[in-house]
Amino acid sequence: MSLPQAVLRLSTDVLAEINDDERLAFAYAHGPALTGFGDEAELVCVWETTDVPAEASGEAVNLTVEKFTSLLDELMRGEGWAEPGAEALRVIAGFADGALLADDSELGSKARAEVTEFPQILADASKAAVEAETETLAERLGATGDPWELAETLVGGLHRAYVALFASAGYFFPGREHRLEFVERHLLGEEVLEAEAALWAAVEKAPADRSDQLPQAWRALARAVLDNS
Repeated sequence: MSLPQAVLRLSTDVLAEINDDERLAFAYAHGPALTGFGDEAELVCVWETTDVPAEASGEAVNLTVEKFTSLLDELMRGEGWAEPGAEALRVIAGFADGALLADDSELGSKARAEVTEFPQILADASKAAVEAETETLAERLGATGDPWELAETLVGGLHRAYVALFASAGYFFPGREHRLEFVERHLLGEEVLEAEAALWAAVEKAPADRSDQLPQAWRALARAVLDNS
């Protein structure tokens, strides 16, 4: 399979300059250009050093093997996923959907083999979290009039719900961008997308109506996720 233009550019313009460095353990690209939902890609270089070399390219994300391994281990233990922007989930989801471009150490191939065995503990933990917080979040959404608290509650709850939905099918949640396209691609349940649309519609209601309709909409989304998990 030919690589997208954005990945070829990273490989020839950025990686080619450092590929002979023996300290480079492996490198991979990830992003919309590889998933088919855009043209952008990001290069990640993983270094077999105590610290990232000072001369490492500024056009790449740079990690040490120790850091990458700790993030992978954290996720495989069923941790490092519960909050939006969680580093372990973000990095490893990108790696799982990405393409290895250099791997002289074979550590990249080893990590790739590990992520193909999706951690059931992550699926179980995320589903249990959605079950446990459904009513708490519904009550909070109905009671708050503070836009900031409303936003935090929705963003956190939706993140965990989508982590559970994706994990139930053996996928790492790649983040909110293109989530709808990923749900459709992986056949994770159109009713989840309909429930999210209804949730945002309830947010737009006048405060008096929102306090009744938003909790109901949240419960419906949680049910849709759990029914498809």
